[in-house]
Amino acid sequence: MAGALTAPAARADLGDDLARLRRGLAGQVRVGSLGFRLLERGEVAPLLLPPWAVDATTGDCTTLVLLAPAPTQFLVHVHPWPGLQSVFAASAGAFQLTRCGAERASLLQVRIELRSPRAVVHGLVAVGTEPPLALPHVLPERDAGAIAPLGDPGPEPRREPLAARLARFESAASLAGATGVENVLLPSPGYVRLALAPGCHRFLATGAEGAAPFTLLLGEGDDANVERLPASEQGDVSHELCSATTRKLSVSAEGATADAERRLGVAHFSLPVGLPGRFGPEVAEQLLDALGQSRAPRRLGSLVVTALGAQGRTPLPRALLPQTCYLAALAVVHGRAQALTLAARSGAVSAEASSRDTDPSARVTFCTGRSGAVDLDVEARGLGVAWQLFVFQMGPARPEAG
Repeated sequence: MAGALTAPAARADLGDDLARLRRGLAGQVRVGSLGFRLLERGEVAPLLLPPWAVDATTGDCTTLVLLAPAPTQFLVHVHPWPGLQSVFAASAGAFQLTRCGAERASLLQVRIELRSPRAVVHGLVAVGTEPPLALPHVLPERDAGAIAPLGDPGPEPRREPLAARLARFESAASLAGATGVENVLLPSPGYVRLALAPGCHRFLATGAEGAAPFTLLLGEGDDANVERLPASEQGDVSHELCSATTRKLSVSAEGATADAERRLGVAHFSLPVGLPGRFGPEVAEQLLDALGQSRAPRRLGSLVVTALGAQGRTPLPRALLPQTCYLAALAVVHGRAQALTLAARSGAVSAEASSRDTDPSARVTFCTGRSGAVDLDVEARGLGVAWQLFVFQMGPARPEAG
């Protein structure tokens, strides 16, 4: 009777699920592990398949399987292929995709974008003469079912009053460490002159309810180099710029009329203590962008490594202090980068970051083990790309157990 009442565990652990996946792939010609990655929310990590995964002599079909804890949500981006889906959503921590024939080339470029706060994602790749069992047959508890249609979100909420928007901007900047916040009238017609000290500066241009759409113009003495920033659907312009020198800026609103009030909020953040200036102001500004602009650490440690490189893959093994933590930042100093990847591996621990379309830079933090050895790796793709890597010593690591 007791045996009849005993039920299997409702949720197997991740190791059991990986073992079941391997059994489901047992009929394939070759199966290999892609390792695992610890990802944070919003992080986009490239996933490289081994050459044999697309070798026609091994088999005609390639299958990619990704597995994370059951609640994990992530997106999988594969290289676009005519007539095929290129972005997939996984809502139960599991994903499987098989491509056969020439379509397998789309798996040469795979990226994982995490939507959950943090998760470890494991990868498997298999090659065979035909597709393996579908994922719901191997891990039925990971089948999230059909996606429900989008519901009616209802009417758009009323916009905050102008004063409330500016107060929220000032409060957020102060909490982030701003040294000062100013709020000035943005005239139309006309312009505002700003004297910006070295540092990073956040801008919010916003208008009263019913204000006409506008484009924010940022100029610096040369009309040919005016930066044009169109307002969002809500009628706001949010922007940030960093400068290693004093700058005088003219700010105006194009397309705005004088029938509604518009205000400009500017939050000022000082340069991080320890920011190296010996490479010149332009490189310092590119480094500031790579460090996160106003979100950069307030204090940087000693600069212990700097290296220059070009497009392609560049391994940079280094011997650093043992049991010490570092911050590595990668900045583009020439050309136009399509993608950057920066990785740091110390023993069995690795960290990796990739650039985004709106942020052509990458940064990672890592800690060395007892040997102090670390393998840094930079991969850059683009047109005439040159990059510079900076590694700062930030502090001691927690001693390893034993």
